[in-house]
Amino acid sequence: MSLYDQGYTVEAAPLMRNLLGHAYAMNWLADSGEPAVVALTDYWNEHRRKLAQNVNETWNLPEPASTPSAEPIPFANPESEQIHRRLVGELKNFDTMVKAYGTADVYPVYRRQSAYSHTTGATADAFLIMDGNTLKFTTEPKGGAADTTAERLWIPVALLQAAAAISPLLMGDPMKPTIDRAMGDLGLPASLLNLRRTRPLL
Repeated sequence: MSLYDQGYTVEAAPLMRNLLGHAYAMNWLADSGEPAVVALTDYWNEHRRKLAQNVNETWNLPEPASTPSAEPIPFANPESEQIHRRLVGELKNFDTMVKAYGTADVYPVYRRQSAYSHTTGATADAFLIMDGNTLKFTTEPKGGAADTTAERLWIPVALLQAAAAISPLLMGDPMKPTIDRAMGDLGLPASLLNLRRTRPLL
């Protein structure tokens, strides 16, 4: 919010993407339980193996970077393996995750923010103006404060979704009174917090 207040709209967009993605991931983790923890660990180990491979191929280190074990996970049955593969797929692809929760309309918001996280025309265009046949540069992104209204509204939604997913796991559900009060103050419908899987794991 501070970045938006100072006019750093383009710089704030990648952080909004992270907020949105992590809010869903926290709900996904709380909702899916131990299989989600196994899927998260497996996916993270894959990242670490690829990083170690990149380092060992390109850096001249005294000792090669160690890599996590690549041994297959011993699943109890084919159903457990199927659930694992589906959970890993949801973790790898945010579009797949939001569809699993019946909220496919959230993905365009995430995708729009992603355009500012990568080297796309979105980040360049924000500072370019065509004046006739002359290309000019600005020191502040085009649009101004009026363009940040939608982004600002998503900040409390993402934070409240994350809190609503985690608070029930803590003794006494300590964040619930604050969540309820914030929802009332902002006039937000309770349905925003009720992220429920609509696509079964099996």
